[in-house]
Amino acid sequence: MELLGVGAMEALLVLVVALIVVGPHRFPEIARQGGRWFRVARRYASEVTRDVRGAVEELQSEIDEEREELRSIRDLGDEVEADLRGGAPTPDEGGTAEAEADAPASRAPGEGGPAR
Repeated sequence: MELLGVGAMEALLVLVVALIVVGPHRFPEIARQGGRWFRVARRYASEVTRDVRGAVEELQSEIDEEREELRSIRDLGDEVEADLRGGAPTPDEGGTAEAEADAPASRAPGEGGPAR
């Protein structure tokens, strides 16, 4: 088990050095304070981890929603392209009223169309 990069063996080594440095009379009080700080640090690390995971999950759900929206737009574009290739007249082929109005020379007089 590691906390902030400190493994069990390193923690044991620190405890032994602390026992030697502070002596057996003050060691229990310092160990209690160290235990409190360790619990606080572990609680803080778990809160940060939980917050980061929540933020990542939120971002992932937003990405998934956008991906779905883009997929539906792409599918709609594919359907429109298929309709256009399937024989529906395009503006270039004279399928609009504007194209008919632009080509009066191909009609004989009196066949309908705008009078000029």
